[in-house]
Amino acid sequence: MKHDHNAHHRMMIRDFRKRFFISLAISIPIIILSPMIQGILKFSFSFTGSSYVLFALSTGIYFYGGWPFLSGFTGELKKRQPGMMTLIALAISVAFVYSSAVVFGFEG
Repeated sequence: MKHDHNAHHRMMIRDFRKRFFISLAISIPIIILSPMIQGILKFSFSFTGSSYVLFALSTGIYFYGGWPFLSGFTGELKKRQPGMMTLIALAISVAFVYSSAVVFGFEG
């Protein structure tokens, strides 16, 4: 059975596009709840537990939107050939861990 390389790439592009637009939609409430954005735009909107809602939404984006990079990272490490997936996975992971630490009490 022959593997259709082009069909695989088309499927990957569709998957990336879907993940991008879903992550983009989830980003809207994240931006609204972000204290930094509120400071820049000079408005205030918060409620009890809003930082935990912000964390939950961000966690969803990290794992759902970042999954292709995180899985690509593990593949690159298994081959001992770090590349672009490793770079992107490292960048999103550092940002996610730092933001999570700030939510749970570390100085940001």
